[in-house]
Amino acid sequence: MRHFLLIALLCALTAPASAQDTELEYRVKAAYLFNFTKFIDWPVTATDGDNSFSICIAGRNPFGAALASTLVGETAAGRSTATRVVNPGDADSCQVLFVPRGVAAAPYFRGVEGAPVLTVGESPDFLAQGGVINFVIDEGRVRFEINQMAAERAQLKVSSRLLQLGRANPTQGDK
Repeated sequence: MRHFLLIALLCALTAPASAQDTELEYRVKAAYLFNFTKFIDWPVTATDGDNSFSICIAGRNPFGAALASTLVGETAAGRSTATRVVNPGDADSCQVLFVPRGVAAAPYFRGVEGAPVLTVGESPDFLAQGGVINFVIDEGRVRFEINQMAAERAQLKVSSRLLQLGRANPTQGDK
Protein backbone atom coordinates (compact mmCIF):
# COMPACT_ATOMS: atom_id res chain seq x y z
CA MET A 1 0.00 0.00 0.00
CA ARG A 2 2.88 2.37 0.79
CA HIS A 3 4.18 2.08 -2.77
CA PHE A 4 0.73 2.68 -4.23
CA LEU A 5 0.53 5.94 -2.30
CA LEU A 6 4.01 6.89 -3.49
CA ILE A 7 3.02 6.41 -7.12
CA ALA A 8 -0.20 8.33 -6.59
CA LEU A 9 1.76 11.18 -5.03
CA LEU A 10 4.26 11.14 -7.88
CA CYS A 11 1.42 11.41 -10.38
CA ALA A 12 -0.18 14.29 -8.52
CA LEU A 13 2.84 16.19 -7.26
CA THR A 14 5.77 15.62 -9.61
CA ALA A 15 7.53 18.79 -10.50
CA PRO A 16 7.37 19.81 -14.13
CA ALA A 17 9.79 17.92 -16.36
CA SER A 18 10.93 20.23 -19.13
CA ALA A 19 13.81 20.27 -21.57
CA GLN A 20 15.63 22.58 -19.13
CA ASP A 21 15.33 20.05 -16.33
CA THR A 22 16.29 16.70 -17.81
CA GLU A 23 17.89 15.65 -14.52
CA LEU A 24 14.59 16.05 -12.66
CA GLU A 25 12.74 14.23 -15.44
CA TYR A 26 15.02 11.21 -15.10
CA ARG A 27 14.85 11.23 -11.30
CA VAL A 28 11.06 11.01 -11.60
CA LYS A 29 11.33 8.26 -14.22
CA ALA A 30 13.78 6.35 -11.99
CA ALA A 31 11.25 6.44 -9.14
CA TYR A 32 8.52 5.23 -11.48
CA LEU A 33 10.69 2.38 -12.78
CA PHE A 34 11.31 1.11 -9.28
CA ASN A 35 7.69 1.54 -8.22
CA PHE A 36 6.40 -0.29 -11.30
CA THR A 37 8.04 -3.41 -9.82
CA LYS A 38 5.52 -3.31 -6.97
CA PHE A 39 2.55 -3.42 -9.34
CA ILE A 40 3.64 -6.10 -11.80
CA ASP A 41 3.41 -9.84 -11.16
CA TRP A 42 6.17 -11.83 -12.85
CA PRO A 43 5.99 -15.59 -13.34
CA VAL A 44 7.83 -17.44 -10.56
CA THR A 45 10.57 -18.51 -12.96
CA ALA A 46 11.46 -14.86 -13.62
CA THR A 47 12.07 -13.98 -9.99
CA ASP A 48 13.37 -17.15 -8.36
CA GLY A 49 17.01 -17.87 -7.63
CA ASP A 50 19.74 -15.94 -5.90
CA ASN A 51 20.36 -13.26 -8.51
CA SER A 52 19.40 -9.65 -8.03
CA PHE A 53 16.30 -8.11 -9.58
CA SER A 54 17.70 -6.31 -12.63
CA ILE A 55 16.39 -3.00 -13.91
CA CYS A 56 18.34 -2.62 -17.13
CA ILE A 57 18.90 0.26 -19.51
CA ALA A 58 19.16 -0.36 -23.25
CA GLY A 59 22.30 0.96 -24.90
CA ARG A 60 22.99 4.16 -22.98
CA ASN A 61 22.20 5.57 -19.55
CA PRO A 62 20.24 8.86 -19.56
CA PHE A 63 19.65 8.60 -15.77
CA GLY A 64 23.16 9.46 -14.63
CA ALA A 65 23.28 8.27 -11.02
CA ALA A 66 19.52 8.76 -10.42
CA LEU A 67 18.43 5.17 -11.06
CA ALA A 68 21.27 3.58 -9.08
CA SER A 69 20.65 5.90 -6.13
CA THR A 70 16.90 5.17 -6.26
CA LEU A 71 17.62 1.44 -5.98
CA VAL A 72 20.08 1.60 -3.06
CA GLY A 73 18.81 -0.67 -0.30
CA GLU A 74 15.59 -1.51 -2.15
CA THR A 75 14.17 -4.93 -2.97
CA ALA A 76 11.78 -6.18 -5.62
CA ALA A 77 10.14 -9.60 -5.62
CA GLY A 78 12.11 -10.35 -2.46
CA ARG A 79 15.49 -9.77 -4.12
CA SER A 80 17.97 -6.94 -3.98
CA THR A 81 17.78 -4.56 -6.92
CA ALA A 82 20.53 -3.70 -9.37
CA THR A 83 20.84 -1.66 -12.54
CA ARG A 84 23.07 -2.02 -15.58
CA VAL A 85 23.34 -1.01 -19.22
CA VAL A 86 22.73 -3.91 -21.61
CA ASN A 87 23.00 -4.80 -25.29
CA PRO A 88 20.15 -6.59 -27.09
CA GLY A 89 21.68 -10.03 -26.51
CA ASP A 90 21.80 -9.53 -22.73
CA ALA A 91 18.33 -8.05 -22.25
CA ASP A 92 16.54 -11.34 -21.52
CA SER A 93 18.36 -11.54 -18.16
CA CYS A 94 16.56 -8.38 -16.98
CA GLN A 95 13.23 -8.13 -15.21
CA VAL A 96 12.72 -4.51 -16.33
CA LEU A 97 14.22 -3.06 -19.52
CA PHE A 98 14.16 0.70 -20.11
CA VAL A 99 14.70 1.77 -23.73
CA PRO A 100 15.73 5.45 -23.86
CA ARG A 101 14.59 7.84 -26.54
CA GLY A 102 16.87 7.52 -29.57
CA VAL A 103 17.78 3.86 -28.94
CA ALA A 104 16.26 1.44 -31.48
CA ALA A 105 13.79 -0.71 -29.57
CA ALA A 106 13.35 -3.48 -32.18
CA PRO A 107 16.64 -5.34 -31.47
CA TYR A 108 15.84 -5.30 -27.74
CA PHE A 109 12.29 -6.54 -28.35
CA ARG A 110 13.74 -9.43 -30.36
CA GLY A 111 16.18 -10.10 -27.50
CA VAL A 112 13.40 -10.40 -24.91
CA GLU A 113 10.76 -12.07 -27.08
CA GLY A 114 8.97 -14.69 -25.02
CA ALA A 115 10.82 -13.67 -21.83
CA PRO A 116 8.98 -12.15 -18.85
CA VAL A 117 10.57 -8.72 -19.15
CA LEU A 118 8.74 -5.46 -18.43
CA THR A 119 9.72 -3.16 -21.32
CA VAL A 120 9.49 0.56 -20.61
CA GLY A 121 10.29 3.33 -23.07
CA GLU A 122 9.89 7.00 -23.80
CA SER A 123 9.36 7.22 -27.56
CA PRO A 124 6.09 8.15 -29.26
CA ASP A 125 5.83 4.78 -31.06
CA PHE A 126 7.09 2.57 -28.21
CA LEU A 127 3.72 0.97 -27.41
CA ALA A 128 2.88 0.44 -31.07
CA GLN A 129 6.20 -1.40 -31.47
CA GLY A 130 5.24 -3.77 -28.66
CA GLY A 131 6.46 -2.07 -25.47
CA VAL A 132 4.53 -2.51 -22.23
CA ILE A 133 4.82 0.95 -20.60
CA ASN A 134 5.70 4.25 -22.23
CA PHE A 135 6.56 7.50 -20.48
CA VAL A 136 5.00 10.66 -21.89
CA ILE A 137 5.27 14.29 -20.85
CA ASP A 138 1.78 15.69 -20.31
CA GLU A 139 1.35 19.33 -19.28
CA GLY A 140 4.96 19.36 -18.12
CA ARG A 141 4.61 16.24 -15.95
CA VAL A 142 5.88 12.70 -16.42
CA ARG A 143 2.98 10.30 -17.04
CA PHE A 144 2.80 6.81 -18.49
CA GLU A 145 0.69 4.66 -20.81
CA ILE A 146 0.29 0.89 -20.60
CA ASN A 147 -0.12 -1.70 -23.36
CA GLN A 148 -1.87 -4.61 -21.60
CA MET A 149 -1.64 -6.88 -24.63
CA ALA A 150 2.14 -6.52 -24.67
CA ALA A 151 2.22 -7.26 -20.92
CA GLU A 152 0.23 -10.44 -21.47
CA ARG A 153 2.59 -11.54 -24.26
CA ALA A 154 5.47 -11.05 -21.80
CA GLN A 155 3.63 -13.20 -19.22
CA LEU A 156 3.26 -10.20 -16.90
CA LYS A 157 0.18 -9.25 -14.92
CA VAL A 158 -0.33 -5.52 -14.41
CA SER A 159 -2.10 -4.51 -11.20
CA SER A 160 -5.45 -2.81 -11.66
CA ARG A 161 -4.16 -0.02 -9.39
CA LEU A 162 -1.33 0.70 -11.85
CA LEU A 163 -3.75 0.57 -14.77
CA GLN A 164 -5.88 3.23 -13.03
CA LEU A 165 -2.85 5.51 -12.63
CA GLY A 166 -1.70 5.17 -16.23
CA ARG A 167 -3.09 7.09 -19.15
CA ALA A 168 -5.38 5.33 -21.56
CA ASN A 169 -3.35 3.66 -24.27
CA PRO A 170 -4.23 5.35 -27.56
CA THR A 171 -3.35 2.16 -29.46
CA GLN A 172 -2.87 -1.35 -28.18
CA GLY A 173 -0.68 -2.14 -31.16
CA ASP A 174 -0.66 -5.44 -32.98
CA LYS A 175 2.92 -6.45 -32.28
